[in-house]
Amino acid sequence: MVNKLIDIRDKIKDSVYATYKFFHFRVYIVANEKYLQAIVFDSNYENNLLQIISRTAQKGTNPIIHNTINYFEKYTKKIILQPPPCDLWLYTQKEQVVLGELLKVATGTTISYGALAQRCGFSGGARFVGNVMAKNMFPVVYPCHRVIRSNGDIGNYSGGAGIKEFLLEWERGSLSKGGMTT
Repeated sequence: MVNKLIDIRDKIKDSVYATYKFFHFRVYIVANEKYLQAIVFDSNYENNLLQIISRTAQKGTNPIIHNTINYFEKYTKKIILQPPPCDLWLYTQKEQVVLGELLKVATGTTISYGALAQRCGFSGGARFVGNVMAKNMFPVVYPCHRVIRSNGDIGNYSGGAGIKEFLLEWERGSLSKGGMTT
């Protein structure tokens, strides 16, 4: 994780960030003029990354951030759009295969780390897929919240397990927009 934090500092020095209220959470959206570079939940789990963003990138907006906000607004209406263009500099080609396959996991469903690895052609690659999910810089856009443990436990999530649980319940239709059980 330390290398990820150091690397991102150099990558976002010419970028801008904006905050957005997503359901009852707040997210930081970081982008340059070409690519979305990160989505980070405002939570204690991501505190180090949030500090780097607020100290390195400039607060502001650009077309990519507007595109990402539109993505989130549509998501809250259960409309899933094509993801905004994401800067995949952090990922190897093999990891990008996992992210590409992750986009095919249907809204409201889950898949195990092992089953996603098999879909990618990586038999026995559950741990590898778990590592890719752990370093996902684009939660919700690349829906790592849909990947769970083979025993049915939800596992970890960048913003915390509560956010992952909320997103899964929202997608399954068990929650209203405000987060109250219907």
